[in-house]
Amino acid sequence: MFDFDGLILDTETPLFEAWRRIYDHHGVEPITLGEWSTSLGLQESDPLRLDPFIRLAERADRPITREEVQEFRRQHRDELLAIEVLRPGVEQLLDQADALGIPVGIATSSPRDWIEDNLLPRGALHRFAVVASVGDGLAGKPDPATYLAACRGLGADPARSLALEDSPNGIRAAKAAGLTCIAVPNTVSEGLDLSLADVVTDSLERLDLALGAAQLPGVAGVAGPS
Repeated sequence: MFDFDGLILDTETPLFEAWRRIYDHHGVEPITLGEWSTSLGLQESDPLRLDPFIRLAERADRPITREEVQEFRRQHRDELLAIEVLRPGVEQLLDQADALGIPVGIATSSPRDWIEDNLLPRGALHRFAVVASVGDGLAGKPDPATYLAACRGLGADPARSLALEDSPNGIRAAKAAGLTCIAVPNTVSEGLDLSLADVVTDSLERLDLALGAAQLPGVAGVAGPS
């Protein structure tokens, strides 16, 4: 089971940088990476998620509307996102899974159309048999609902399934659902506490499903950071 944002595709950096550009445009001190990273893995409606607009509106030197900020944000986010490619090791792992007959799904706190809009142009959506998202009426992470739904969709036993995550909230969701979890942080999440994961590694390229699949839960065949 793959998380999506920051794991399959680095959407986190474009989102973060787009907000930093908006703050700079309004002459407001930008959000720090530490502040931003606390919201990783949470859906937008989660009350614990940082709302960058509220903070910006409180500190800007003129009245601003959410609509004008969102238009600016989307423009810059999409500009940065357009140059992103699948993270290293994603296609390699999907090829391994295909060769081994291991079904693969996505469990995400993002809506389904966000996943489709980003994976279809990159020719990767068809590689995932199931997408379990908040758009399906499921609770977002750290609630385990998306992982449990993805397992049901694949006919998989959570105790014999592997989650790939990049954030603490995602790891909590995977572990609460009973999956073994490997954390593969990106540049936004690498400074966070990922200690609840069974293994933390610096790249998906280090994973070998041929070695690990028969060993769950134990995740043999997974190398840690060098």
